Amino acid sequence: MLQAMAQGAHVPMKFSGKATIEVNGNIVSTLESDTVRYSGSDVTLPAMRYGNFVIPSFTIHGTEFSMDMSTMTVTFPEQEFTETITVDGVEKTITGTSLSGTYAHDAYNTFKLKAVFKYGSMPMPLTYDIVAYYIKDYSDKLDVSIGGMFNYTAANVTYSVRTYPEDGNTLLDVQVPSYELSGTPLGELSVGGYIVKGLAMDNEKGGYYRDYAADELTMHFKSVKDGVVGMDGDYAMTQGDNNILLVYEGKKIKVNNAFHPGNMPFQITSQFPGEGDVTAVETVKTIEQNDAPAYNLAGQRTTTGYKGIVIKNGKKFYQR
Repeated sequence: MLQAMAQGAHVPMKFSGKATIEVNGNIVSTLESDTVRYSGSDVTLPAMRYGNFVIPSFTIHGTEFSMDMSTMTVTFPEQEFTETITVDGVEKTITGTSLSGTYAHDAYNTFKLKAVFKYGSMPMPLTYDIVAYYIKDYSDKLDVSIGGMFNYTAANVTYSVRTYPEDGNTLLDVQVPSYELSGTPLGELSVGGYIVKGLAMDNEKGGYYRDYAADELTMHFKSVKDGVVGMDGDYAMTQGDNNILLVYEGKKIKVNNAFHPGNMPFQITSQFPGEGDVTAVETVKTIEQNDAPAYNLAGQRTTTGYKGIVIKNGKKFYQR
């Protein structure tokens, strides 16, 4: 048992994947994309709905787990749990009869979790089962061109990328960020985000690519000039160039995105140069003690014999 990790040595991580909800042995809901969060020994489940019944999102605190240091696989042995949440001013008890799962540092950072529990006065337990893959965030500036004539920069945006296996291939889902632009011919612009799913490797283009013109995606676009709203709505991206190319460069990415909202007379292109920070957790390395000072994730210098994730010389390590 790694007590240092159980006390919050991980920063929050997001995982998304297919989930099922089962009641009394019957699957009552299948979710193609659901998101769970994992931080240290805490696991947060998303809100769940089946029929007219809704269970709010809740966190299971202080889960028991162990780690295989040779494979960097975290295992949650089957265990019980109890949590209390407040809904509309009323306390609800969540009684878990079973929680189990694994978090594997494989090619996709796979998180598998199964939880069986009753919410409030539910007469029968519910089973939530998910196989999810790590969502990694990349932050940088974004260069934007409108019609190839007007160029702007959004100072700080974040792309979220999920890598997952499908039919023997590796695919990516990319969350295109929202951002604001000032001083354009249309005035102040608010460009909404959207998700492009299923980018596949295209060797000719040198990266993961998808033409999403046929995906029936929409984005919210708003323009305000001299205090007057000109456009404000959700616009389909079905005409002109609507495609995205993501290229890995070490631990960073470059993204080129071209899109054409609605029947607007111009094309918008954006380039994410991949020169900024990767806001994500990297695989923890195991090292022996050396003379460099070590600090925990709160920035406090650790004492001799401290076990867990530490920072030495600006890098994260697992110290035994």
